[in-house]
Amino acid sequence: MSEQTEIFLARFAQLEKLAAREARQDESRGLMANVRVAKERNPVIRRNASDIKLLAKLRNVLVHERDARYAPRYLAEPLPELVAQLVNIIQQIEKPARVVQHFMVSVREFEPGDSMVKVLRFLAAQEFSQTFVRIEGRLKILTANTIQRWLGHNATDELIDCTESVSNVLGYQELPDELLFAPRETTLVAALDAFDGVKHPHLAALVITEHGRENEEPLALLTPSDLGRVTQILEGKVPC
Repeated sequence: MSEQTEIFLARFAQLEKLAAREARQDESRGLMANVRVAKERNPVIRRNASDIKLLAKLRNVLVHERDARYAPRYLAEPLPELVAQLVNIIQQIEKPARVVQHFMVSVREFEPGDSMVKVLRFLAAQEFSQTFVRIEGRLKILTANTIQRWLGHNATDELIDCTESVSNVLGYQELPDELLFAPRETTLVAALDAFDGVKHPHLAALVITEHGRENEEPLALLTPSDLGRVTQILEGKVPC
């Protein structure tokens, strides 16, 4: 048995134990049976279910498809990339990457009475399409969509009064689900689920706070532009 095959089979056995643990079932039920149960509870297993199925097929070839003519060699050799993928899945299950590990940020908050001149200058300087406003202790989001609606309703003769207060512009917010709060322990996989477009079709930002409350200080921030990096981290292309 090659070292590569030995590592693969050892790691696969580890995955079988983890799937049984997450499914709260006996390991003897088989990996894929436990994966079908576990994926309803564990978003990491749900996200990787199809890859786990592929790895299980390879494992079955290695273990069950033997031929005396080629002994003691196996009929196949796991690719290094597949071994790395298996190891990455195990790491995600055992210690899932969290948003706060990778996307901690200092969030700029405007006051309700600030003028839009101040906001627009900030957005232009940072090349942002949205920012945040703290109103009566609660964090709100001011997006390009809301700003555009304000401009459309108030522009006259191609002019607009940019001294308008931020709170007044927020009144033009059309989409109520542009901002979502989540607690510190939120994982990257759970964050991806939030942006899947089903539960929160207009989500512009996921804000991580200690307990997921809008009156708390932001610890981390995730926007649609960050999702590519999230995927890279989950695929092991960026160190966790």
